[in-house]
Amino acid sequence: MTTGPAARFAASRRTWEPIDWWRLEARAWQEAPAVRRVIAFLAPTSVFRELAAHSGRNPLITVLLLIWNLVGLGAPVVGAALVLGWVFGRADVAAVGAAGVAFAAGAVVAGAGLITSGRDAGRVDAGSAHAIGWVHALAAAAALVVSILAGIQGQAEGAWGAALIAADLIVGVLYFVVFRRKPTDGSARWKATVDRLAAAVAALDGGTRTRILADIGDAIDELETAGRIPESVAADARQTPPGMLGARFAPRGGEFSPSTGGFAAG
Repeated sequence: MTTGPAARFAASRRTWEPIDWWRLEARAWQEAPAVRRVIAFLAPTSVFRELAAHSGRNPLITVLLLIWNLVGLGAPVVGAALVLGWVFGRADVAAVGAAGVAFAAGAVVAGAGLITSGRDAGRVDAGSAHAIGWVHALAAAAALVVSILAGIQGQAEGAWGAALIAADLIVGVLYFVVFRRKPTDGSARWKATVDRLAAAVAALDGGTRTRILADIGDAIDELETAGRIPESVAADARQTPPGMLGARFAPRGGEFSPSTGGFAAG
């Protein structure tokens, strides 16, 4: 008998951890991108990061992306160093133009990240995104202040670079605007996200929705039959609204309960 991705995932597990409920949902709804996007906003970031890691990406692409990201983080630091040398008396003029070029390079990389990842911000770890934002915002803010002071004193070389530095500052700030921390259970934003999830499931055509729910049902049957979850948990899972298995059995901020196979609210 041909089984769906959720049932295959359940059958492949020798033990069952609470976070596996999120992993099961991520696989079950792969035919429904709109539903997965909402689930990604609720789920631990590691769940979808694992799926991406197993997507078969070319190693060369991985190396190039690493270099690209290093440029994005290193360019603002280099840019700030170029103008701060004037502050500490290591240069007669502030190299604002050269610093602007460096910040522009960083802004291009970070801006590309905003465009590509911002469209699916729920899958991005807000803490990591904010760290990038801090690097760009703090370095650019410091460099911009120094550039303005140097310009006032007539000691700025390439004053036009200040505009490029300001652009990177804006990009850094946008990282805090676009990538917000995931909502917590009970918050207004959590409830709004749950409503969006229900709407996304309801918007699916009947055949797709029925097929996915049947796959999830098969997965639950597999877990119960194999003894990986108690009968009571299987019964609760069958009554859980579509897309909410992870939130039901592995909410963030709870304590794991071995007797239920899930987390108790903390």
